[in-house]
Amino acid sequence: MSVVSLNGIGRSVALPDGEVLRILTGVDLVVEAGEHVAVVGRSGSGKSTLLNLVGLLDRPTSGEYLLDGRPTTGMSARRTAKLRGATFGFVFQQFNLLPGRSATDNVASPLFYGSSREFLRRRSIARAMLTRVGLGGRLDTMPEKLSGGEQQRVALARSLVRRPRVLLADEPTGALDVDTGSAVMDVLEELVREDGTTLVTITHDLAVAARADRRFRLDHGVLTQLDDAALHGATADRSAP
Repeated sequence: MSVVSLNGIGRSVALPDGEVLRILTGVDLVVEAGEHVAVVGRSGSGKSTLLNLVGLLDRPTSGEYLLDGRPTTGMSARRTAKLRGATFGFVFQQFNLLPGRSATDNVASPLFYGSSREFLRRRSIARAMLTRVGLGGRLDTMPEKLSGGEQQRVALARSLVRRPRVLLADEPTGALDVDTGSAVMDVLEELVREDGTTLVTITHDLAVAARADRRFRLDHGVLTQLDDAALHGATADRSAP
């Protein structure tokens, strides 16, 4: 069953000089439950805009977006926010951790908006999630004392602590070196596989995209499925000495 279905989605904005900037044009994308889909593209290609639309952080200017088969167009801001919180988790290139708050406190922060049970058990739930990402020994450590890979693992734990049905990852390894980024992706994929979470990854890194079930390229706002042969050729070229 499809979770996300974009049909002819467009996004444009009016510039101060009166011209219209078209960011996305006629985007069609269907993501099935439990699937990992990756979208690759250069900086400025519209990747983050696409992710924001899928995550209900923004609205398209044309086309139809169905979430679990139900149209999202015309929903009130309150209904949209509630649906977003219940459905999506977000992981960003910049970890966006709260300074001066421990790893446990950072991961527990989304549970303030959860059920009464989640709120009352927020610290134990957060600690359990940190243990799942391999940080059971860093529960009370402040972000500035963590390595980049550890900070991203805290961010992963925070994004998954409410068990979202769909995880949206925007350049999740962009601030990490190759080896650390690969290790973080291993953890991320293991977690979403265990929980049956749908994963949509936005990246400029073809090696990260190659890990997905299906890959797409976004170029000048147009989305096309990425040919497997071309993908493997590009990743081979990058790994050659």
